Amino acid sequence: MIQATSDPWLAQVMSRPAYRISGLLAPAEADQLGAALAIATAGPAFAYARVPTHEVFTVQALESAGFRVVDSGVTFEMKSPAIQSDAKAPVRFAEKRDEGEVSRLARNAFKYSRFHLDPLVPREQADEIKAQWAANYFQGKRGDFMVVAERAGEIAGFLQLLKASSDTLVIDLIAVAEKHRGHGLATQMIRFAVCACGSFGRLQVGTQAANVGSLQFYQRFGFGIMATSYVLHCHGS
Repeated sequence: MIQATSDPWLAQVMSRPAYRISGLLAPAEADQLGAALAIATAGPAFAYARVPTHEVFTVQALESAGFRVVDSGVTFEMKSPAIQSDAKAPVRFAEKRDEGEVSRLARNAFKYSRFHLDPLVPREQADEIKAQWAANYFQGKRGDFMVVAERAGEIAGFLQLLKASSDTLVIDLIAVAEKHRGHGLATQMIRFAVCACGSFGRLQVGTQAANVGSLQFYQRFGFGIMATSYVLHCHGS
C-alpha cells in the first residue's frame, strides 16, 4: 500500500508542501495510487519516494503518476566492525561552537545528493538543504553523534551519525572540504566514530551510484553492498 506523509522540515526549506511517499504497490492495488498521491502531487507540492530496485511495478506506477527517477542509491553495511582509531588523528566530537563552520562546509561539499542530481531543484536550494540538514544536529533535530576533523586551524570535515537501533549505527551525512581531500580525513572520522560512539554490531551508509568515488571508498574500507534503490521525485505544477 502506498502512503503519503507530510515532511514539514523539507517543506520549510523548499518553501512549498513536501511529502514522503512510502510503501510498495502490487498490481491488484494499482487503483489505490491515485488517491494516495492526490494531495502529494497537487499544486506546487514536492513529493519523493525511495523504492527497492527490484520493485519494478511500483517504480513504473510512480513514473506514470508523474514521478521521475533522479538517483540510484546503494546501501553498504559492515558487520561487527573491528576498527582501530588513530589517537593522533585531528578528530573529535562536534561542539556547539562548530555549527557555523559545519553548516558552511555542508553548503559547499555536495554535488551527488538526490537534490543536486534533480535538474528541477536549483543548486542554491540543494546546497541549503544540506546546510540545514547538518545544522539540525546542533539544534537537536537530527543525529545522535557528530564527529569533526580539523586541519590547518579549521573544520575540514564532519560525520553525522544516527542510531538506527541498539545494534546499528548509520552514517547519515559525511563531507570533507574539497581543499582538504586526499588526506584520509573521512577514514579517520569513521574510525573514531566506531571506537567512540559505543558498541554496535552493524555500521551502515548509503550513497549514490553516480558518486563513483564514494562507492570505491566504502568498498576499500571493507563495507559490502546491502541493498539498492531508486529515488523518485515529483514536482507538482
